[in-house]
Amino acid sequence: MLDSDHAAFIQTGVSISLAACAVDRLPCMSRGLGCKLIDGGRQVAIFIKRSQSAELLDNIRNTGRVASVFNLPSSNRTVQLKGVDAHIQPFDPADLPVIASHVSLFLDEVIPFGMQENMIRAMFACTVDDLVTVVYSPSAAFTQTPGPKAGDPLGAAS
Repeated sequence: MLDSDHAAFIQTGVSISLAACAVDRLPCMSRGLGCKLIDGGRQVAIFIKRSQSAELLDNIRNTGRVASVFNLPSSNRTVQLKGVDAHIQPFDPADLPVIASHVSLFLDEVIPFGMQENMIRAMFACTVDDLVTVVYSPSAAFTQTPGPKAGDPLGAAS
């Protein structure tokens, strides 16, 4: 589903939002603290804080449906992935370097816009026991970069 360019893109200093809907279709979302591709790139793993994601986690348990958005602040390049087989896994502390790298790359993106490093670090601050991993297989992918091609399936837009 993801070519090498998009796979690399979602693992850079992007802002990551993970959303899910309740059975009544009311959405909720949480900030992703980083992500990685697993199973040869067939699945996406997004790390989130359990304490800030109770409703999202309930919705994932009930529906398995997720949508994630990856946005690069400096260019507004945005990719949206959707999945219908999401599940929650315990966080593996071996993935802490993935989060640390993501925070560092995100800081590189937002500090030039005047964001304060201490505020960003506070936003991403977490403890291992508060983290969970949401894993899903992308079943649909779209460019969501603002402009005339927003909403086009990946591969159809340049």
